[in-house]
Amino acid sequence: MAVDRIITQEELRKHDGIRGSAWVAHEGVVYDVSKSFQWIRGKHQDAHLAGLDLTSELKDAPHGPEMVTKLPRVGRLG
Repeated sequence: MAVDRIITQEELRKHDGIRGSAWVAHEGVVYDVSKSFQWIRGKHQDAHLAGLDLTSELKDAPHGPEMVTKLPRVGRLG
């Protein structure tokens, strides 16, 4: 098993979907939401923003975390 790339909070914030790729974190894992039609220019349903840790926000979402965790994994938040 390969060691995950460590993503800093600063690096995560740079991937906000406005200037390129869109990443989000959930429970310490960073996912690439760039190619998801649900994430347009770094926004999801005008409720969530890319470049952030969405762990606490997903607890209140109308869907489970599988909507994020099924997307490509970038690394671990460190």
